Amino acid sequence: MLDTITVLDVTQVVSGSFASMTLADMGADVVKIERPTGGDVGRHNPPYVGDFSSYFASVNRNKRSVSLNLKSDEGAELFLELAEEADVVVENFRPGAMERFGIDYESVAERNPEIVYCSISGFGQEGPYAEYPALDIIAQAMSGNMSITGPPDSKPYRSGIPIADIAGSMYAVQGILGALFRRERTGEGQYVDVSMLDCMLSWLTVRTGYTFATDEPYPRMGNKLNEFVPYGVFETADSHLAIVVVQDHHWEKLCTAIGRPELVTDDRFRTADRRRANRDELESILEDELVARSTDEWFDVMSDHGVPSGPIYDTKEVWEDDHVNHRKLLSSIQLGDEELSVVDHPVKYADDTTGITRGVPRVGEDTYETLERMGYTEAEVAELIERGVVGSPETAHPER
Repeated sequence: MLDTITVLDVTQVVSGSFASMTLADMGADVVKIERPTGGDVGRHNPPYVGDFSSYFASVNRNKRSVSLNLKSDEGAELFLELAEEADVVVENFRPGAMERFGIDYESVAERNPEIVYCSISGFGQEGPYAEYPALDIIAQAMSGNMSITGPPDSKPYRSGIPIADIAGSMYAVQGILGALFRRERTGEGQYVDVSMLDCMLSWLTVRTGYTFATDEPYPRMGNKLNEFVPYGVFETADSHLAIVVVQDHHWEKLCTAIGRPELVTDDRFRTADRRRANRDELESILEDELVARSTDEWFDVMSDHGVPSGPIYDTKEVWEDDHVNHRKLLSSIQLGDEELSVVDHPVKYADDTTGITRGVPRVGEDTYETLERMGYTEAEVAELIERGVVGSPETAHPER
């Protein structure tokens, strides 16, 4: 799908690396630019499979690795030479860093006017906070998302996954594809500025709709939801089950499923407004009924009756689910001599192929091959390695 697109990935950790991996899964040739010593800092996060960090591997499959010292003039020049033949640059350094290296958008566009250059940062390239450091939890905190996550009688919680990193990466892919589409029509490149905070604000959607309508902050309710009752996680005989009632017909089906059809016409619960007004009574009745059977039994019953529900899987149990296996999302990659399970690309096309075509490179694994294709001799590359301008797996520090 993107097999004619070359991407230079100048990112570290999750934000940006997930974006470039997504482009790689869609067929782009992604060249990860890493430091000669140590590479991406994410390579040193445990746990490990052999010499590889599984943390790093989870967002860096399908890529090649070229190791450049971007702080050196020669390393920066090599990057610009690579950019002359590239279609996309993705970076997630603090604003101003790429300019200090001499490889910012203006510098690259001077050599390649058709380049699509995407910068992902915590607060964007402009504004009072632009130069402030911001990791995932900071964007979650300042966007309002943490204020509505967690139990009402506790401190705010962050999401269990790095949603600000992922949101920034997803919007980056969207922005890059939009800019590439525009380039097809105009022949012009584009600069794409992605702020993790902006992306998290965008994800507030209906929660800000509540605030804009009421002039009140959306309440933190844990697993419950202000609008719908019942909505949440309920204890069963052996674990827990998530149940959602959004419309009256869901309520009717739930009452039938638990063997309490009389509750449909009970004046306390017959409308959504009445169910909200009598939330505690309703949930108490539901809890008493649900503890009589196991989660698996209730999931079957609820599914048969058309009640939205689901078991609470952990990150190991989910891969044992029949439907998840049917969707073929579980795949694997090579990490040297080892193999690691990974989540495959989730979007399926009828007439095209996405997915995993190669594993995870070692630091600078493709430096020699890439520079030789640029016209450098093996001796010249070796001399650049000797002077620390570029790196290779042999000169990089171990993965850990």
